[in-house]
Amino acid sequence: MQPFYKRQKRSSVLKRLILSLRFMKIRTRLLLLIITTVSITLTIITVLMYRNTVRTIEEQALYSIEENVQKTCAVLDTRLSVIKEATEKLNLDTRLYQLFVSMDETDSLSLLRASQEISGILRDYIPWYTDIYSAHLVTSYYRFGDDSHNYYPDFATSEIAKEAEKANGRLIWFPTYSYTEMYHITKLTDEQIPYGKLFTAVRQMNISDVSSGKVRRLGEIRENPCLVINFRPVYMKDILEKSSTNDSLKDMDYYVMDKDGTIVYSTETDMTEGSVYAADWLSARDEKTGFDGFFIWENEEKQLMSYCQSEVTGWLIVNTIPLSSLTGSITTRYLRYLVISFLILLGISALVSWFVSSAVNRQFYRVIGTIEQIGSGCFSGKIDYDQQDEFAFFYSKLEKMSSDLQNLIHENYEVKLIQRDTQIKALNAQLNPHFIYNTLNIINWTCLEGDTETTSQMLVNLSRMLRYTAYHTEPFELLKDDLEWLERYLFIMQFRFSERFEVLIDIPETLMNCKVPKLFLQPFVENSIVHGFENKKEKGLLEIHTEEDGKDIIFYVEDNGCGMSPEKVDEIMNGNPDSIGMANVKQRIQILYGPLYGVECYSQPGEGTCVMVKLPRMDL
Repeated sequence: MQPFYKRQKRSSVLKRLILSLRFMKIRTRLLLLIITTVSITLTIITVLMYRNTVRTIEEQALYSIEENVQKTCAVLDTRLSVIKEATEKLNLDTRLYQLFVSMDETDSLSLLRASQEISGILRDYIPWYTDIYSAHLVTSYYRFGDDSHNYYPDFATSEIAKEAEKANGRLIWFPTYSYTEMYHITKLTDEQIPYGKLFTAVRQMNISDVSSGKVRRLGEIRENPCLVINFRPVYMKDILEKSSTNDSLKDMDYYVMDKDGTIVYSTETDMTEGSVYAADWLSARDEKTGFDGFFIWENEEKQLMSYCQSEVTGWLIVNTIPLSSLTGSITTRYLRYLVISFLILLGISALVSWFVSSAVNRQFYRVIGTIEQIGSGCFSGKIDYDQQDEFAFFYSKLEKMSSDLQNLIHENYEVKLIQRDTQIKALNAQLNPHFIYNTLNIINWTCLEGDTETTSQMLVNLSRMLRYTAYHTEPFELLKDDLEWLERYLFIMQFRFSERFEVLIDIPETLMNCKVPKLFLQPFVENSIVHGFENKKEKGLLEIHTEEDGKDIIFYVEDNGCGMSPEKVDEIMNGNPDSIGMANVKQRIQILYGPLYGVECYSQPGEGTCVMVKLPRMDL
């Protein structure tokens, strides 16, 4: 029973909230209205400004990132184009031609001396030689160049050598690769050698001598070497990071990759060199377009991305930056401004609402004296006002009401009082025959069963109950007297329904001297016993208890009987002839105390019934 009642009680919270809004003061309503209006307006303006600011930042950031990637690409091409030109000039170096023509391929000492001289020649031609990792001229019989760096086992079968051969003398840029895999090294891993990851510029040389005025080619006499220039991926770091001068792009990530997505270098730790960058935009891009900038969702975050294709290597230089790194501070700043603005406007709204409500209240205070006179029965008071006053219509209506009340008070008010007393007495009279009929019917059953002692006890209780109703004719009685009458009634009913139900009454002594409507609980008790326990196989339980709610008292009559449908409850509470007593009590309470008091009934089939009777506390 209790969980069911609580569910019903929670459903009325919203109704109470709506009622509380209706009974708010004008000043409070006005303040809420201004705050709500200002809040909505301020929020809309802030959101629109924020979105416009973010859009502007996005456009400017996209322009900056496009400009940055083009500049970076230009710097990279400048650096690498010099290397490209140097490799072309090496083909015409007479010293190289003479060294290769005169060397003895079978003499290791001759090869070593030639390698040292070639190292010096390479340093002369290749700028920033210290920035690169190594440079060698590789043949099938020897590797010429710096001996302190990497070697090339099985060079002829490597992908680098094959690509150089296909290029027919063009410089080929090979993206970052695994050194051990490229040269089929099985006894070491990339992590065990300092050159485990490299990217390489390779060219099949065509060394010639033009010093004599004739072109003499080395390939006609000996094997042309393959020029291999190796770079560590960090070679790109200085070019990529230091070429950006825009501080707003400090959180930018840089990628250098070939057209298939193989990473040459990346500033993002999750993207390792030599891995493949897989993205839809990469495969969908127009290869004829060497430059573009756009927005993309990546890693569940909106990114600004721009790329530019290198004219020297054909690789893509990609810049990307999360949009949140550009707008995060803007979002925080806007939220701070919104809160500060809201607090300022809240203070202004409070002042405006106080000023407006005070101005309105002053107009009403002018007529307070007249209203008090009307309330005390004096209808001759006049209000001094100007016809131009915006409240003149209200003042004139108030004076007219005072005059009308004076004419109607005797003929209308006094008649209503007489009708009220008459109606209460009629409802009380309606209850008594109804109860006597039901009680006598019960006594008749005990007589037929031959139980004279029980019949005698019931007749004694009935006589005292009838004496109570006969001599107590006022609409109000003390709660203790009314409960005594109810206990006699329950005594009779328990004899009739022997062992069918138990009664628990829990009402504090502090309420016993309160005035209550006569017999106001009896119809609900009767309904629980006669109808609630009618088809119940197990023992019924009837509880009567109270709850104080401020200056009011709420009486509960609860049973664990068969319950009723909502339609049946509505029928009973609105005057079903079979249960006239319940509608009787509801009418009496509202006549005596007004519409804020009365009876509520909660019930569902199989879950019992709970009746709430709300009365104002009236102590003796």
